[in-house]
Amino acid sequence: MRKPIIDTLIIGLITGLITLLIPMAVNAQLFEENELFPNVKTIKGKYSNVSGGKGWRSLDYVDSLGRETMKESYHKRQLMSRHEIEYDDHNNEILSKHTFDYNDPQKISSCQYAYKYSGDRIVYQCRKCSANDSTVIELKENLGDSVLVYQEKAFYHRPKTGNTDVYETVFTLKYKNGLLTSKEIYKKEGNSKDIETYEYFANGRLQRRTIERIPKPAQKSTYIGAPGSDDEYYKYVFDSKGRVKKFFKIIDGKRFKMTTYNYS
Repeated sequence: MRKPIIDTLIIGLITGLITLLIPMAVNAQLFEENELFPNVKTIKGKYSNVSGGKGWRSLDYVDSLGRETMKESYHKRQLMSRHEIEYDDHNNEILSKHTFDYNDPQKISSCQYAYKYSGDRIVYQCRKCSANDSTVIELKENLGDSVLVYQEKAFYHRPKTGNTDVYETVFTLKYKNGLLTSKEIYKKEGNSKDIETYEYFANGRLQRRTIERIPKPAQKSTYIGAPGSDDEYYKYVFDSKGRVKKFFKIIDGKRFKMTTYNYS
């Protein structure tokens, strides 16, 4: 019997959802949020609201420094994906290696990262996932650490024509009391802009995320893989050590339990 093809968007959701749960961490990889989990060896996630039915879960392995070094996703008892992570001394990823994909078990792919720092701040990041494709992000403006402007250039090689397309995006990040309050994303090719705004609980956990799209799209944005909206609220239940045990999304007044976590 032919194996069913599992939506890779769901797998990405399973392995990456935990990044929504944490405050903007010190030394975080650009536009991502890395959290340390001291005195933890594994993190198990059980997902309640994803398309494709029940039975989705994740298993993340943690090193002695509290960093997640291997992430696996499962549907029921079937391994769906696995990827491994290596870090530099700033706890930023330097290698992300996908060692298993249910849809293509023989394929192994990886992305490498290189950085330049000013103190602990990343001022240059290069992401390379193939010989001819790369993404470079550089800090262009710093207004007292409260406003940071980064320029991204993504290079995509077209084998059939031999040409390389370049896509430019400008990110304007605004901070208050060390927390990211807004992220403006301007895409040069489409002359379009998304403005994401963030609100936080007193403990620094994300409470609300909204997105304003300019120009306003003719149709409402569609979210695939799990409940989603351009205006989302978040709620958490913590264990005795202050770690997220349950994670909820609230959309249009309706609450969805997304994930349950266990640490060991």
